[in-house]
Amino acid sequence: MILKRSWNAFWRKVDISAATVFIMASLAGAGLASVVSSALDNDPPITFEGVTVLTPEVPQGGVLDLQYPIVQNRVCAATVERFVTDSHGTVHVPSTYTLDRRALIEGYPPEGRETYQRSVTIPLAAAVGKARYDARFSYVCNLWHKLTNPIVVSAPSAAFTITPAPAPLDPLTSEPP
Repeated sequence: MILKRSWNAFWRKVDISAATVFIMASLAGAGLASVVSSALDNDPPITFEGVTVLTPEVPQGGVLDLQYPIVQNRVCAATVERFVTDSHGTVHVPSTYTLDRRALIEGYPPEGRETYQRSVTIPLAAAVGKARYDARFSYVCNLWHKLTNPIVVSAPSAAFTITPAPAPLDPLTSEPP
């Protein structure tokens, strides 16, 4: 009964302009809370636990197979930059597609501990000798990350050896008979 009288007394004292100010202040407070929570959201969606090189010796133009155990906390949109550094220190950007093997997790995997496999084509121009593969992921989990700065996670470096490409069996130019 007292609550009903208080509610009615409140609405008799409130006019349109006060209600508008109250609604606008409420919306601004909710918007500010959303921006602050988005700005404080900096936990990486994936944590790499290590890397296993499945093919420690790869010929030039061959395929490097890697296996990453990860812990996935959530699913966010990601872009990846991949680099192969050869024995001369030259940085090569491998092709953006994967050959042969497919990832063990595809699409939107469930959260938790997972292992996925990546196959990377080593460029023909890479120098023979010890090399390193690096990957850097940029995650966009909310509008704040999209507008300002994404969450950047570097995968563990994978050391391997580049061997000479096998000689082609067919000549490059045809010889007359």
